[in-house]
Amino acid sequence: MIEIDKIPDSVWTHVIFHSKEFSWNFLAVKIMLARLNLKIDMHKSNTSIIQECCGELRGLLKKSANIPNARADLEQIIHFASSPEMNA
Repeated sequence: MIEIDKIPDSVWTHVIFHSKEFSWNFLAVKIMLARLNLKIDMHKSNTSIIQECCGELRGLLKKSANIPNARADLEQIIHFASSPEMNA
């Protein structure tokens, strides 16, 4: 299994901006993604906001990795990270 910290920010950024493409299981992830998108919309001029949001999502999934629904969501992200779409 890939280490969470090794998933590049480009994957986390895609997950945040295209969260509706995924089928989330963990309620906390759903809530965080909605909040992160709102945060990005409110602070568009701040260029570091996306990296900060990536770190927040990564941190949530790292802390929650032992919860089955969070692990299922993380597996979706890992699968996406290794997909041809991300490696193109």
